Amino acid sequence: MPTLMPWTIVEIGDLDVFSPALPSLVVYTWYVDDEPESTVAHFWRDEDTGTIHHELVLVAPLPFEEAVTRAEEEAPKRSVERIHVKHARSSNKPKGKAKTKQPTKKSAAPAKKRTPAKRRVANPRTGKRKNPPDAIKAI
Repeated sequence: MPTLMPWTIVEIGDLDVFSPALPSLVVYTWYVDDEPESTVAHFWRDEDTGTIHHELVLVAPLPFEEAVTRAEEEAPKRSVERIHVKHARSSNKPKGKAKTKQPTKKSAAPAKKRTPAKRRVANPRTGKRKNPPDAIKAI
């Protein structure tokens, strides 16, 4: 009989990496509108190239226990000794009025407009910059 193992991940910075022991079956059950959805996937490594392959064995609206039973039936056919499992619990949120964030009031003061920076024109002969004609020099 295959060994059931919890879904294990390795954290690398902000990234969670699932690293199954190969060959293995992976059972994952989650809920959509409080109805279960389950997948069973087979992971194995190609002995010649070392490439990891996977195949979906089952995708069905089954509860977690039934999906694990199907994986246990499939394990001997695929020479698998380990079954990784993850069961996302259904979200039974309490019914009631959810707190919502109040919209912030915009201030009545208009936003400040930015003025463009004054341009300086370079003299093509000398390469030096000079003030545009409308600029006033204070001495």
